[in-house]
Amino acid sequence: MQFVRHLVVLFTGFLAGSRAVAAAQSWRDWRHHMGQDPMSAGAYRSYFLTDVAVAVLSLAIAGLVWWLLRPKER
Repeated sequence: MQFVRHLVVLFTGFLAGSRAVAAAQSWRDWRHHMGQDPMSAGAYRSYFLTDVAVAVLSLAIAGLVWWLLRPKER
């Protein structure tokens, strides 16, 4: 069971990290396009919010799995 615990937390941590990097890039693109092209700025804002939501959800799942599958004390 500990193998599954570590595997799920590792996978969700990897997913959260990659989405955090994508969110940072989308935020930079959003700020860059805000004054020039409002339509593309809106798209980058949506990408940013989606990436942040997925990263936070992944970290929440990792924490929940880590807590739920912890070894039972005897």
